[in-house]
Formats: sequence, C-alpha cells, structure tokens
Amino acid sequence: MRKKNKPRKKSLIDDLIPLVRELQRLKEQGKALGMFTDDRELLECPKCGLFEDVTAEGLLITYPKASKETKDCGLRFKPGDETTFECPSCRTRIKAVIL
Repeated sequence: MRKKNKPRKKSLIDDLIPLVRELQRLKEQGKALGMFTDDRELLECPKCGLFEDVTAEGLLITYPKASKETKDCGLRFKPGDETTFECPSCRTRIKAVIL
C-alpha cells in the first residue's frame, strides 16, 4: 500500500513573508502621508536647533528648539545616505540613530 503524501507544513517564515511585505507597504504609505514610522530616532540639529517632533496623530513636524510654539515650520531633514541627514535650515550633516 502506498503512503499518502502529507501536505507540506507551512513554516513560520512562509507565514511571515506576506506580513512583512504588507508592513513595508504600510510604512511607505505612512511616510508619504507625512507620518513618522519610528524606524530611527528623531533628529535635532546641533548647530541651529531645528528639531523633529511627532504629533499625537503620528505626523512628523519640525520647529526651532527655542520656539515657544510647537507649530510645524514645514522644513524636513533630507536623507543623505542610510544614516546621515542634512538640516534643511543650515545644511549641517547629522548622523541618525537607526532603530
């Protein structure tokens, strides 16, 4: 008598691959909407004091540290490479801590 082939068990990796792809898609969508995706520390320029903050809704904003208001000035740190960003105000290069 022939043994029936058992169906292949899905591995944990097989289960995780579509979830990771969906998470990446959602992170990219969130970034496009101006949200902070928590993949690095928030930035602060040591030269001019411009820094990033996150609103209660998860939106990434920037304003000068010396400002009494937490109103977004609209400037965004520009990525240079994987860990370096440029301050949009004074062009200082800042190394980001990647989480």
